[in-house]
Amino acid sequence: MDFFEEEAEVSDGSSSDEGSGSASEAGSDVEETVRKKSKKKDKKKKKVVVSDDDEEEEEIDEEAIAEEMKDFINEDDEVEEEGEEEEGGGEKRKHESEEEDDQLEDEDYDLIEENLGIKVKRAKKLKRIRRVQSDDEDSDKEGERGGDEQERIANELFEGDDEVEEDDDDTRSRMTRAETEAQDLAIEGSEEEDELDDFIVDDNGEPIRGKKKKRHIIHSDTLLQEAQDIFGVDFDFDEFKEYDGEEEEEEEDDEYLDDEELDGEEGVERKIKKKRPKSGVKASSSYEPEALSRAYMTEQDNMIRANDMPERFQLRQIPVKETEEGELEEEAEWIYKQAFDTPPVSTQTFLQQESILPQQGPSMVEKVKKAVDFMRNALYEVPFIAFYRKEHVEPDLNINDLWKVWHWDEKWTQLRTRKQNLVRLFERMQNYQYEMNSDPEKVLESNIRTLTEEDIDRVRNVETIEELRDVYNHFLLYYGSDIGKMRNLERTKRKEERQGEDGELKDDDDDHQDQIKQASRKSGYTICVNNKLDEMALRFGLTPEQFGENLRDNYQRHEVDQCPMEPIEMAKDYVSGQFPTDEEAMLGARHMVAMQLSHDPLVRQCVRQAFFERARIHVTPTKKGIKVIDEAHPCYPMKYVKNKPVRDLKDQQFLRLTEAENDQILKIKITMDEEDSENPNIRTYLEDTRQLYYRDEFSHLVQQWNIQRSQALERALTKILYPQMEKELRLKLIAEAKEGIQKACCRKLYNWLKVAPYQAEQQIEDDYDFDDNEMGVKVLGIAYVAEQDTSSFGCMINGEGEVIDFKRFQYLKNRTRSQRDREREEKERDMEKLKEFIESHKPHVIAVTAENIDALMIVDDIKKVIAELEQEAQMPPINVELVDNELAMVFANSARADEEFREYPPVLRHAVCVARRLQDPLIEFAQLCNQDDDILCLKYHPMQDSISKEELMSALYLEFVNRVNEVGVDVNRAISNPHTSVLVQFICGLGPRKGAALLRVLRQTSSRFENRTDLVNKCRMGPKVFVNCAGFLKIDTNSLGDSTEGYVEVLDGSRVHPEYYDWARKMAVDALEYDDTAEDANPAGALEEILESPERLIDLDLDAFALELERQGYGDKHITLYDIRAELTHRYKDLRTPYRSPTNEERFNMISKETPDTFYIGKLMMVRVAGIAHRKPHGEQLDQANPVRNEDTGLWQCPFCNKYDFPELSEVWSHFDNGSCPGSAIGVRCRLDNGCSGFIHIKNLSDKKVTDPMERVKSGMMIHSRIIKIDIDRFQVDLTTKSSDLMDKDNQWKPQKDMYYDADLEKNEADKEEEKKKIQARQTYIKRVIAHPNFHNIGYKECEKILNNMDQGECIIRPSSKGADHLTVTWKVAEGVLHHIDIKEEGKENAFSLGQSLMINGEEYEDLDEIIARHIQPMASHARDIINFKNYLDSDGGKRDVLEKKLYEEKKKAPSRIPYMLSASKNYPGKFMLSYMPRTKPRHEYVTITSEGFRYRHKTFHSVNSMMRWFKEHFRDPLVGTPSHHRTPVGQTPNFSLQGVDAATIQRAAAGLPSNIYNTLAQVAGVNQTGVTPGVTPRGVTPGITPGYTPRTGFTPHTPQVAGSTGGNYAGGYGGAMNFNKTTGATPMMTPAAQQTPSYQPTPKSQWPGATPRTPRSSGQSTSGSKPGASSAVTDWAKAAEMWAKHKKLAPGTPRSPAVRPSPRRVEQSPAGDATPLFDEC
Repeated sequence: MDFFEEEAEVSDGSSSDEGSGSASEAGSDVEETVRKKSKKKDKKKKKVVVSDDDEEEEEIDEEAIAEEMKDFINEDDEVEEEGEEEEGGGEKRKHESEEEDDQLEDEDYDLIEENLGIKVKRAKKLKRIRRVQSDDEDSDKEGERGGDEQERIANELFEGDDEVEEDDDDTRSRMTRAETEAQDLAIEGSEEEDELDDFIVDDNGEPIRGKKKKRHIIHSDTLLQEAQDIFGVDFDFDEFKEYDGEEEEEEEDDEYLDDEELDGEEGVERKIKKKRPKSGVKASSSYEPEALSRAYMTEQDNMIRANDMPERFQLRQIPVKETEEGELEEEAEWIYKQAFDTPPVSTQTFLQQESILPQQGPSMVEKVKKAVDFMRNALYEVPFIAFYRKEHVEPDLNINDLWKVWHWDEKWTQLRTRKQNLVRLFERMQNYQYEMNSDPEKVLESNIRTLTEEDIDRVRNVETIEELRDVYNHFLLYYGSDIGKMRNLERTKRKEERQGEDGELKDDDDDHQDQIKQASRKSGYTICVNNKLDEMALRFGLTPEQFGENLRDNYQRHEVDQCPMEPIEMAKDYVSGQFPTDEEAMLGARHMVAMQLSHDPLVRQCVRQAFFERARIHVTPTKKGIKVIDEAHPCYPMKYVKNKPVRDLKDQQFLRLTEAENDQILKIKITMDEEDSENPNIRTYLEDTRQLYYRDEFSHLVQQWNIQRSQALERALTKILYPQMEKELRLKLIAEAKEGIQKACCRKLYNWLKVAPYQAEQQIEDDYDFDDNEMGVKVLGIAYVAEQDTSSFGCMINGEGEVIDFKRFQYLKNRTRSQRDREREEKERDMEKLKEFIESHKPHVIAVTAENIDALMIVDDIKKVIAELEQEAQMPPINVELVDNELAMVFANSARADEEFREYPPVLRHAVCVARRLQDPLIEFAQLCNQDDDILCLKYHPMQDSISKEELMSALYLEFVNRVNEVGVDVNRAISNPHTSVLVQFICGLGPRKGAALLRVLRQTSSRFENRTDLVNKCRMGPKVFVNCAGFLKIDTNSLGDSTEGYVEVLDGSRVHPEYYDWARKMAVDALEYDDTAEDANPAGALEEILESPERLIDLDLDAFALELERQGYGDKHITLYDIRAELTHRYKDLRTPYRSPTNEERFNMISKETPDTFYIGKLMMVRVAGIAHRKPHGEQLDQANPVRNEDTGLWQCPFCNKYDFPELSEVWSHFDNGSCPGSAIGVRCRLDNGCSGFIHIKNLSDKKVTDPMERVKSGMMIHSRIIKIDIDRFQVDLTTKSSDLMDKDNQWKPQKDMYYDADLEKNEADKEEEKKKIQARQTYIKRVIAHPNFHNIGYKECEKILNNMDQGECIIRPSSKGADHLTVTWKVAEGVLHHIDIKEEGKENAFSLGQSLMINGEEYEDLDEIIARHIQPMASHARDIINFKNYLDSDGGKRDVLEKKLYEEKKKAPSRIPYMLSASKNYPGKFMLSYMPRTKPRHEYVTITSEGFRYRHKTFHSVNSMMRWFKEHFRDPLVGTPSHHRTPVGQTPNFSLQGVDAATIQRAAAGLPSNIYNTLAQVAGVNQTGVTPGVTPRGVTPGITPGYTPRTGFTPHTPQVAGSTGGNYAGGYGGAMNFNKTTGATPMMTPAAQQTPSYQPTPKSQWPGATPRTPRSSGQSTSGSKPGASSAVTDWAKAAEMWAKHKKLAPGTPRSPAVRPSPRRVEQSPAGDATPLFDEC
């Protein structure tokens, strides 16, 4: 990476760092302390003290610059100067650094004290560097004390200026660590950092940055330790800003005494440090900090309780503030655009459900504005706005949209604060430029860019954090080096002002601080500026701003200005010491242009938008991922993805891919354009933008500059912008996926909470006689666990949710139809106990926990008991409901359950929870909302662990807030029933602290909550909190009755807000048509009357009432009036969904604990075999049964169950009659882990036919199977175990792959892996223990390397890949040709030793020496003979093209001669190729080297010369095994049928046949022709020659005489066939295996080609014969021809009997040179 790439990463490193910071969780306090300490030490080491008389130059990190600019900067001139500077100051700095390293920081002492638990004496601090002052001190003094300049700018920019906003530190203190880091990271891209950030760099020249921490007030160590003892290590003094006065005085004393301690006054220091603030000491000494925190009793909790502001407003990370003038409209537009009008980049199901329609836009902005006004100015919380300010937000904004507005208001506040800080920074830099360039006579340098109002307006128009970061990085590029100078100038001006006021400096140390210089690191861009390369950058023709406008408008708004000089010529004028050549100077100029383009905010905005729209994702697995990602893995559908648009990513797909990438099983790449696109018309984004930077001329000068512009633009895009945009897009996609998961979790919780309490049927209410006047539904909860030895429990819950009785059932899980009498009896006893329990308590409903499949059995058993009670005790029918036990399992193990039911076993707690959940799900789920975060233990989404716990917790709590305020909370019930008190914390305006305080006050006063005004009178609630919560706290006015002396407001039991009480009374009076102006008017009485007959409200004209209210200035109240009427009709009507019994699918999911994502058709899983399923025979099957008797054993076999041990047939029929026959096997029964039963049909057991499943599986065996059908009603699945289905090569069952799945790449990778496995399999061997000089434990490749350096004929013995009982001998045939011989070992003692006998091709050897001597060395000697032969040619391993080229050359030289040559064959090691050219076509044959000699054409020769002599004599002989031509050879008849052809036709056809075919047909037919004497050679047939072959004219073959045989006897002729020398053109006979190959005998000269041989006579042989037409006998020619054709068809090419010989093949049709050597010759 060159300097530019590194600088690009630094310039916008915050793009990725912010995301990582926001995603990371805050670490432990100890880790935070260590990081602070290490950062402070780094800062100390980077301090440089400058003496008064020594003016040091600004230090440059030459090593880092050399690394960055090594490609074009010459720094030889700088080396000497750097060395001189280092000599002067090195020793002094080293001494100071050693002293400072020995000093421990306050954080070190804090960490030691925290771990040891005691106070540690702190060492004296050096006075040379002052401590940082507290925040209340003058900010000017803080600046003079040598603070961090760049950090100061960042604090002002991203935290707030202390001089302008006093409460910004408090704002920052409320932010999370992740957000604080995200703010701080925005300044990390500066080109020139300050001394604390850039002094230490890494190997690449990059500054080593630590995470920026929150800026805290520095307090005394004593007070800090005291606070830590009380509140824990992670407390923050910013939370106690209301008490700053007294504590800060204590701080100042400690600061002063710290300095005195350095002077030696230790006694005074210790004495005064014992002082403690008066508040909080006793509480902290009495209780543990953790206990105080859990009880919300810390000082911060007290402040939250006392402040009249909704608690959730105070706990928000950025506090709620009133809007400034003009801010409301701006914020509403921004929130609408960012939160509602900007679609997500990816496809998010839950986020798109909240999207709005385009036509809603204009009206929605006004609704958002009103909502923000309510939240920030009126301090109304979201539920209050949703219920009591509906006219201002509906129908555009629902309650979820209002929460979104609330969250985006926080983001707006943060963005606006940062924008204001950045504007102040721009204005300060503008003033600095004015001060420095105020001289009108001074000429401005070309590299000075004036900061204009347009730049400041650009900051004001920023709409996102990304755009703000772009503007800030753009500022740092041009003005980053001037920040330190600006600060020094401001410090100087302030000092001059104080001198003018005081007359002298108060502290001499200020001069010393002013002399501290900052060691800054020069970047590559700065070095280019210093070398005046910016002048070249201006000649490129367009400024970055102009190019940005061209890019925004997508046309050349600004024409390119053309420079009159060529680029290289101009670059020569800027050659310098660091840029020694014109090319390097040009490269530096291109770098500057690229940096300017990539830092321009408008360019970045356009590229960002285009990248997000056009980006495509590519996914490939790693080596580990190929094995890990199977079809069960969630990333399987996207294992190979190519060119998938990011907008097509759905839900949490990208988050899954990212996690897989973190696990190193996938690789993700995001590109701007398609890769390897097959469409040539698609243009890349670089090609599109390049046209906007070109000058459209064709002159050489313009083209040269266009090349430079293109290279600069390409560098800006590909090296800087694309990588940065990819990081931003990744963070954006991850954030969207996490938000989608969070919404999915909230939706799951909403589905649980929206269910209303169970309502008993009216029949049960009428039949039950309640003596105790109890209200509510009584529930009997039944709980059990899967363990057999654990008892089950039943628990009775009254209408208030209190436990009134419980019963233990030890044998509830036993089977009613158990085969064991004892278990059946135990079950009956438990059922009787349950029956009595139900009869005595009379529950309205029974809830059974859905633990497993046994729940169905228990439900059926309970229903039977209820049916008996209906008959015996005349009880009404009681419903039995299945309830999911997930909540019960979490509750049973929670701290709240331990506190409430300490003595109850876990199973009994399960029963309580399922009963209460059926009674009211909202209350029971709220039990998990505690400080232990038990609510997170529920399973909402498979990937819920991917999002932070804080974010998920906050989102889930908002769901509780929505549902609780929708239902309302009865405070009196919360006091009397503690388990319902958890709902109070979710009331609008309240929270855990304010809610607990409300209940505490009511309990302490022992008073009931009788009127909503008690919130103000008794509970001292502030007006703002009262307005928020009053309408959601309900009072059961009917239960108060006459028990109270105070006035009972009936509207307190409704949702009507107190501010609308008068309107409700007015509606009641008008409905009753009372005169409200009369003196005796009683609106309260009218209200009570109207509640008894609410139907009279229907006739009211509420629209007219609303118009009157609007005329009076109350605004539009239509919706409110209709809500009041609905509430008076039915007070606090439950708006939740009525309870219903679970559907079959929900019941299946509850019991099996499966979801559609985890249990689906096609899933591959392991199952356990439970047994074999049989189908019993019946009816006609038994009547038609046919038992079979085994003839061998004499036993009879049942045709159904295949039992075969019946001695008599009657026993088989008895076997049928008594029902002992199980029937035929139809499949295999299985059991799944989730409790479902599986069935494998016999046809799905295997691809092969299976008759007996017991041959394939055994009971209890675990087998692989695939689901092919799911029956949720019966909890059964059909399975298959076929190999074809398990492999599923056709993807019939596997999950569907992504539509952008790259199947070609997957296939290529699979082929490569398979080939690699084959190669590894061939190369694997077992190391052997063999002591022999030629043996080596090596593989083939190592053996090949060794033999390349050895002589011909040398050999190496090595292990074989065939196994431990094989060895391989590899010997060198020729250069580059190695021959491998397999050795089979027999008689081995163990796997590593050598066998007692060694076999090679069936021949036995005693040891390896014998193999080398008898087998290898003879072959090597014969190979040397061929290599040394005069006609040997090295043809690079027997390449035919090389040999043929040589043959053509030789033939051209001597056409009358036949050239030939030998060469070693690499394709067939151990063979040599014999190539020759008899006429015009080269021919190639092979000679095999054996230990006996040379084998050629099935003959063995003992020397090369004898072989070549024989070759010269017989090279024209046809080759054995030469394939026939595609045309029908002479003498062969095509296969056709002669049936249906009459004899006369065949005779006429036979008359024209040649005599040889005629004679053959006659022999096959077995008919003797007239005139043909048996034993006499027929006409035209020469003795000893194959029938069908006609010799040339004048040619008489030589037939050797064989004793005891005649030429006409084919049997005798066959026996001597291999003993005579065949004439050229005759087909040689196949040698039987029993015969030895005859040794070579020279052919007599008389038999050479061209000579006329003599034909010796032999006894019984005649050459006379008669013609076939002379026969008088009638021959059946049809039969003869058919037999002959049939015979030819049955045995083509096989050795035939002597009576029928194959016809000879013509040499012209099958040349000998084209023959391939047979494998038996190899």
